[in-house]
Amino acid sequence: MNRRSVSKLGWLAAVVLVALIAVNIKEDTIESSASDKVTTQNSVVRIGVSQTPLSSPLIVASNLGLFKLQGLNVTLIPCNGGVVCSNDMFKGEVDYATASESVAMFSSFKRNDFVLLSSFVSSDNDMKLLTLSSGRIKSVTGLKGKKVGVVKASSSEFYLDSVLIASGLNPADVERVYYAPDKMEQALFSHKVDAISVWEPWGYRTEMGANADVINLGLVGIYDLSFNLMTMRSYAEQHKEQHQKILAALHAAIIWINQYPDKAQQIIAADLGIRQHQLEWSWHDYSFRLSLGNALLANLELQARWAIDNKLVKGNMPDYRSFFDSQALSKVLQTEVPAK
Repeated sequence: MNRRSVSKLGWLAAVVLVALIAVNIKEDTIESSASDKVTTQNSVVRIGVSQTPLSSPLIVASNLGLFKLQGLNVTLIPCNGGVVCSNDMFKGEVDYATASESVAMFSSFKRNDFVLLSSFVSSDNDMKLLTLSSGRIKSVTGLKGKKVGVVKASSSEFYLDSVLIASGLNPADVERVYYAPDKMEQALFSHKVDAISVWEPWGYRTEMGANADVINLGLVGIYDLSFNLMTMRSYAEQHKEQHQKILAALHAAIIWINQYPDKAQQIIAADLGIRQHQLEWSWHDYSFRLSLGNALLANLELQARWAIDNKLVKGNMPDYRSFFDSQALSKVLQTEVPAK
């Protein structure tokens, strides 16, 4: 989106917020390596960003130039969902990735060479379990023996099972069919599946593109999804100052988003190529803030037990505290801008 469409007042507010945060950063307390300084000053920092409104803080930070104000040359690499974003990171195609805690949980049973730097948004209504009225499925119990489209090893899968269990069904009562997120709606429309478990903006797109009424069988509040910034463990050790600057930019972006929600929606809608009305449909469900604490830890452990019990993973539950790298976040939160 062209920055001129954002009011001067909003832009100046963002600049001031970042400046206040940057001034309070005590760089002499950060053990920055020489490679970190070179990367910060010269190299392109690649962040794999899932194409969903959950990624709003990164999109806003980039569009308002907040990364540049931190001295970073950041490029956002679009990807369809946290599974793809994290795989790009594991392959070395991006330096950071955005992903739900479900993606992190599934990955933790295969490898321990990555860390979580911070959550930046949560929502208890981003996931949807959708079916078409023409299929005559009126409730979750009507899915018994039916096919459900799911994104493998993601929040889509955990959400489906959570809704099934809460409704008195066994996860084995449905046949799950795996698709990429951008293929789900067509699978539903072509009757390859009877329902789909999907996140926004795919829920809205499904509703807008359907020839029949779309019924949401899901349950609000059954699952509190979070979106997180991840990086490789070795990269984290070498770029501590860079992490802090990225999170400082996200912190300022979140403050700006909460102060100017209408302008933020304009930026995000333009970046994702969706109508602002589509974004408004689910905007009130998002809670933007930086965090890395017990709520995320408990969610990871809950999902890990679910995955083990359902034989979706092999091995014992990982120690998720060892996946938390909170040093950069702690420094940024210490520079909290006082309320007006």
